[in-house]
Amino acid sequence: MTRVLVVLLFAIAIGGCSEQPTNEGINDTSNSRGAKVVAGKPISFPKDHGPHNDYGLEWWYLTANVTDQNGLHHGIQYTLFRFLGPTADQGEWWDGQWYMGHLMWEHQGQHLAWERFGRGVGQAGVVAMPFAAWVDDWRLQSVGDDYLPLALTATTAELTLDLVLADSPLVLHGDQGFSDKSGDGSLASYYYSLPRLQVSGSISADGEPFQVNGTAWLDREWSSALLDDRFSGWDWLALNFDDGDNMMLFCLRGDGHASNCEATWIDANGTVSTFGGDRFSLAPSNFVEVDGGDYPLEWRVVVPHKEIDVMVRSRSNDQLNRLSTTYWEGPTIISGSNSGYGFIEMTGRGEDFR
Repeated sequence: MTRVLVVLLFAIAIGGCSEQPTNEGINDTSNSRGAKVVAGKPISFPKDHGPHNDYGLEWWYLTANVTDQNGLHHGIQYTLFRFLGPTADQGEWWDGQWYMGHLMWEHQGQHLAWERFGRGVGQAGVVAMPFAAWVDDWRLQSVGDDYLPLALTATTAELTLDLVLADSPLVLHGDQGFSDKSGDGSLASYYYSLPRLQVSGSISADGEPFQVNGTAWLDREWSSALLDDRFSGWDWLALNFDDGDNMMLFCLRGDGHASNCEATWIDANGTVSTFGGDRFSLAPSNFVEVDGGDYPLEWRVVVPHKEIDVMVRSRSNDQLNRLSTTYWEGPTIISGSNSGYGFIEMTGRGEDFR
């Protein structure tokens, strides 16, 4: 799904570069900051697991719901952002790309987030074969020559992750990977996911060890234009149902209301279908005020042609990642016609995002 565009501005700022992008540059619908996203361009693997340096924005976005040996839940996020930097010569320590990593862990009502920045000259980067995406010692990489399984390793002063992720279908969103965000093709991305990776491994939090198992969702997306003045932000949900079905849905908001919505349905057999907002409803409720923004803790999701009528609830009342910019990212519980778990992201609901 579309991701945290405003955050990317801060990453460039730390480099002390003379050429600074603007909000208009990042969100330019003419794609002037990078290559244009067009329909009909095929996505191919393993090449497209790697970076697309001609495009302005890109991310490797992993979220996970896992359970430890005590039956307690943990939510995890690891994201590596890549974006096109200034064109001015910055010397031998500059290859034209900036990277930013976000790490989040949620457990028993505690929600912690960390952030790192790096230039694409060894400190951070992505390679397609064998796959690796890293910033410092935060690293998502293939275990062997094949893309799967993947290993995620990351360390902060409070947290250590050592996880293996395997065995998920690969899904192209939209029209064979061309994801129209605006409804008219002016804002679009290339977008695919691995929606049901099987997770195993260990977490250490403040020295306390946990052995965990669960499920992860990996989003891959690249573009040069994702938002403009018509939209204030977006809501994105990834849902894993206990019967093996899965769903991704997003809505871009304009004037405080959903303006363009789309969903991808992946059934337990791997069959994929995409449909617009006229075939499902997404209704927020139970709002809380956090840091000057109003955030819904519950969402009713109704998909009549799939016989889905569920309530999606955030696992805690404050899932803000307070980093270079603040956005909501956290695990959810699903109940109703189907049970399950998932993740939600919300942007543009807090004053600092705007």
